[in-house]
Amino acid sequence: MKIAYICPGTGGAFYCENCVRDNALAAGLRALGHDVDIVPMYLPVNVEDAPRNNSGAVMFGAVRLYLIDKFPHLKKFPQKMLRLLDCRPILNMAAGFAGSTRAGGHEEMTIEMIMGEEGKFADEFEVTADYIIAQKPDLIFLPNAFLLGIASAVKAKLPSIKVVCLLQDEHVWVDASANAYRSKTWEAVSKKINCADNLCTHSNWYREKIAKLINISPDTVSTIPFGVDPKKYIASLSVTTPAQTSIGYISRLCREMGMDVLAEAYCQLLKNGICNDSSAVEFCGGYTKDDIAVVNQSRRKINDAGGRISIRKHFDMTNRTNFLSSLSLLSVPTQINIAFGGFITEAMASGVPVVQPDGGGFSEVIAETGAGLLYSPNTPEALAEALAKIIKDKNLRGSMGEAGRKAVLGKYNNEEMARQALAFLM
Repeated sequence: MKIAYICPGTGGAFYCENCVRDNALAAGLRALGHDVDIVPMYLPVNVEDAPRNNSGAVMFGAVRLYLIDKFPHLKKFPQKMLRLLDCRPILNMAAGFAGSTRAGGHEEMTIEMIMGEEGKFADEFEVTADYIIAQKPDLIFLPNAFLLGIASAVKAKLPSIKVVCLLQDEHVWVDASANAYRSKTWEAVSKKINCADNLCTHSNWYREKIAKLINISPDTVSTIPFGVDPKKYIASLSVTTPAQTSIGYISRLCREMGMDVLAEAYCQLLKNGICNDSSAVEFCGGYTKDDIAVVNQSRRKINDAGGRISIRKHFDMTNRTNFLSSLSLLSVPTQINIAFGGFITEAMASGVPVVQPDGGGFSEVIAETGAGLLYSPNTPEALAEALAKIIKDKNLRGSMGEAGRKAVLGKYNNEEMARQALAFLM
C-alpha cells in the first residue's frame, strides 16, 4: 500500500512528541511493507527514521501562510516569488520565534485550515490536493484533526482514497485559544470528522474526551499504542545510588510541560537531603523565545540551591537515546492533562522509570505497564515526595525499568502501532 503521511514540522526548535510518533509510525509502516511518502506541513520535518518525500517541498509554508493571512493583498504577487519563503533556512529561523507555538492570534487560521477547500485558503488546498493525488497514494495519514481540511480537499477530487486521522491533544491548542473561538473550532472539526475513515488515539482517556468535544461516539475512535522502535534505544538497566541520581526531563522546556515544577521539586530534594551536590537534574528538548524566562528562572533556582543543572541543546535521535540511557529516572510534570506523552514510551524503551502526574493518559499507561510512579496532586511537593520514594529504592527503580522495556517489546512499539492503526482498513 502507498501511504501519504502528512507531517507538520517544528523546524527542529524543540522536542515534539507528535514528531517522534510520526517518525516511528512511518518507520513501522515501512517495516510492514508499505511505501510511505512524508509530506511536510508548515515547517521542515526532522526525519529520523522515515524517508523524505520526493520533492522535499513544504506544503502550507508557515511564513508564507502567516503573511498571506495577515496581508491578503500579497496573494496578488507571483506565486513563484512567494514560495521562496518556503525554503528551509527561512522556515527553520521562524520555528524559534516567540509565538510560533501559541494558539492565541492563530484562531482564525486554525479554523480556516480545518475548513479546507471551503475556506479562504482554498487555493493552497487545491495545490496540496493535486500534489498528494499525483503521488497516487492509497491512504492518507493525518496526525491531528486540525488537518482534516486536507482530507476533504483530496476526497473532493478522489473520493475513493482512505484517510486515517490520529487524534492527540487538540484540546490543548483550543483551550489556549480566545474564548470566542473555542466552540467555533470544535464545530469546524465536527463538520469535517466524517472525512476520516478511521479515527485513532493513544489513550482511553482522550478517546472519551475528544468524542465528547466533537459530539461523536467513543466507539468510533480506536485506542492504539504510542510505539517506538526498541532497536533504536539503549536499554541501560543499571541502578545508580541516590548520590548519583540523574533526574531527566525530555520535552519542550516550558511552563506548560512543567520545567519549573521539576526544578522546584529537585530543590526540595536537595533541602531534605534526598539528593546532594553529586546528583543532577538534566533538561533536554529545546525551547522557543517564549520560554527563555522559565529556562533562566529554573537555572537560577537550582544554582542557588547548590544543585547541578544541565540543559542539553541537541535532541536528535542519537543524542536523545544517549541522554535517556544516562538517566536514573525521568519526569515531565505537565501542567495540563494530555493524551499520552511520547517521552514515556521513549523512557520505557530505554529502561528508565518515569514519575508522572496522575491524570490524562499517564494514569492508564503507567498503571498498565508498572513502568513508573503516579503522584497527586500535581504540585512540586507531591512530585518531590514521589521522586524521593523511587530514588531511595533501587530495587523499585530496577523493576520499573525492566517493566517498561518489556512493555515496549511487547506492545508499545512502532510496528504494533502501525498494525493497529491500519486494522480497520485492511
